[in-house]
Amino acid sequence: MNKKILLVEDDPAILLGLEDYLLEQSFNVIKADDGKVGYDLALKEKPDLILLDINLPSMDGIQVCRMLREHGFQNPIIMITSRGEKIDKVVGLEVGADDYVTKPFDTRELLARIRTNLRRLESGEQEKVESDTNKDLQRHLLAIMFSDMKNYSKKMNRDEKLALNLLQDHNKIMKDSIEKFLQDHNKIMKDSIEKFKGRIVEIIGDAFLAAFESATDCLNCCIMIQEKFRDYNSEKTKHEKIKVRIGVHVGDVIEFEGKLKGDALNIAARIQQIAEPGTIYASENFYMTVKGKTDTEFKKLKTFELKNIKGEIDIYIV
Repeated sequence: MNKKILLVEDDPAILLGLEDYLLEQSFNVIKADDGKVGYDLALKEKPDLILLDINLPSMDGIQVCRMLREHGFQNPIIMITSRGEKIDKVVGLEVGADDYVTKPFDTRELLARIRTNLRRLESGEQEKVESDTNKDLQRHLLAIMFSDMKNYSKKMNRDEKLALNLLQDHNKIMKDSIEKFLQDHNKIMKDSIEKFKGRIVEIIGDAFLAAFESATDCLNCCIMIQEKFRDYNSEKTKHEKIKVRIGVHVGDVIEFEGKLKGDALNIAARIQQIAEPGTIYASENFYMTVKGKTDTEFKKLKTFELKNIKGEIDIYIV
């Protein structure tokens, strides 16, 4: 029997084009151009795989994915979106997406990803997850740190564009410098996280996601990171300086098969996104956890509404 794919996309041209392409590949296709409609169809039709846009009317794809996972939908979900930032990829994957494709995409690559995820489904991995969930699923209250480097993409673009006008030898020096730039950042991050017994959850380019059993250890790690980067930058030129934004939060995290999931990771990532370069921003949960346990001073900023996070959150700066 042909596999059933639910396509949730609000762009009529993409919706029609993908529908025709998938039908040519012998898939059964059901479609929706609205997040809420797509969510209802997924629960009703139980498709073998979902292709899910993020920017949707009535309910965005992040919320659709989260709610489907909360209601026990186990089949593969592939995000298809124009959002190419690392933060959006991290959030999409952490709420339960199995894969992520950025527009514009190659249809052959998309087809390969669809078939790969369907093979996992056929191999019984999804059934194993469902049957073992109660046995293997664990909850932890963890301190979560998310960091990202300021203007790393711009530095890459600047150097690569300049390299087009340079001699071959100088071009090689520029590329080597870019690689060294990232290596220095990663070494500082890894050494600091390991010193304070942190666990590196994921590294995506220059973005680090880490978890700590102790919020005070998390705080001390973040302070050390920023101090090390200040020392590092003191001997560098303007274009060689590394400045990172750090967001921290304390919350409930689900661990399954060695992977961490939950809104706590997403909140830390979103807090990082609003932080100023070279600073540490903390949620009120984090601040209240370390209050009275450290001499570090915090200053309350204001209440923020974070993208794809329910409710408002008070934010503090270290």
